[in-house]
Amino acid sequence: MSNPILRRLAGAAATAALAVLAACGGGGYSSAGVGTGGTGSFAIGPISGFGSIVVNGVHYDDSKATVYDDDGSLGSRDDLGLGMVVEVRGAVGSDGVSGTASSFVHVSEIKGPITALDVAGGSFSVFGQAVRVNAATVFADVAGLSALAVGNVVEVYALRDASGELVATRIEREALDVASFSGEFRVRGALSGLTGTSPSLRFTVATVAITTDATTRIDGTIAEGVFVSVRLNKTAAGDGSYAATRVQVKSRGFDNSVDEAELKGFVAGFTAADQPFTVGGYPVRLGSSVRYDDGTLADLANGVLVEANGTVSAGVLLIQRLEFEDEDSSGGDDGNDAPFEFKGAASCTPAPCTATEGSFTVQGVAIRYDASTRFDNGVTTANLNGMNVEVKAVAQNSAGGTSFLATRIEPDR
Repeated sequence: MSNPILRRLAGAAATAALAVLAACGGGGYSSAGVGTGGTGSFAIGPISGFGSIVVNGVHYDDSKATVYDDDGSLGSRDDLGLGMVVEVRGAVGSDGVSGTASSFVHVSEIKGPITALDVAGGSFSVFGQAVRVNAATVFADVAGLSALAVGNVVEVYALRDASGELVATRIEREALDVASFSGEFRVRGALSGLTGTSPSLRFTVATVAITTDATTRIDGTIAEGVFVSVRLNKTAAGDGSYAATRVQVKSRGFDNSVDEAELKGFVAGFTAADQPFTVGGYPVRLGSSVRYDDGTLADLANGVLVEANGTVSAGVLLIQRLEFEDEDSSGGDDGNDAPFEFKGAASCTPAPCTATEGSFTVQGVAIRYDASTRFDNGVTTANLNGMNVEVKAVAQNSAGGTSFLATRIEPDR
């Protein structure tokens, strides 16, 4: 795991088309469980704040939540880091912004060596899989894209766009090279090009050629087009393929325990307003009355980043609210749209915070302020130390990874 500051701190029957969509992969577990009360909810998106765990703008009480990785191994809340994509199961309150989580599953998209790097273009490749970064990408244990190098082993948390490119929400550098990396590589995606007879199979996932043998653990039924999560031996064969140590077939459907869901992801498969499509790979369709935020129906198109919220019926999300997202948000003119949010007691370093520029911590996260930071509703540098505050912030790269600059600070009431 990376920098500990960041770690502490992701109708009665569907149509045939939707049935196919629901059967196709993704998402750590196939089900979304019920929380401690209220409606059973499911959400997927990157972690954007602490004080509670903030995902898609909802503040989840995590005090009784269990944490798992993509393999289903039990972890702790300290394993959750900013920018990690997580699946959240629990209950969301009637206000739509507070909830109680019963579990979090953190899921990265790929782990392996960087095979190409374009710093000027804001992108790189892992195993040939294209990854791009933006202003909201969190870097852990590395000072941004320019500090990475071909051969570095990285783990990438990301949202996959309609073209198959990964838009990174968090990047962790695991090792400087393959020789010094002691773990396994990983990749998630749709399986294609399946050949062979079990146990000796060959297929491709996200540009990676993969083989299985009698020693490979396979969870689920491998078939063309299914979505899988694969653990790989780090040593490539002579033909460039990698041997799988474990293959897990995933599902991007909703089980019967889920009554509502909120998905952050890219639109794909959209053809018309009355036809089904997907958001982040999950089957959705527009409800009878949709509230559009920061856009209109005319803006809905493939490749657009959205948050889709609504009720689940017959395994399909019927969208009631659709918010169009700015992939490269910098905080807006008043700082309210900054992508990261922290709540808790501020601790100035050093105390008190009296200079025009300085720093403090909230929930163990170091946050800077400067002349551009808005101090609202009675907060000043003089009284900041020890005050319970709500902070909006943007990400900035630093020597130890991503740091945060406050755009707005106000009391947490």
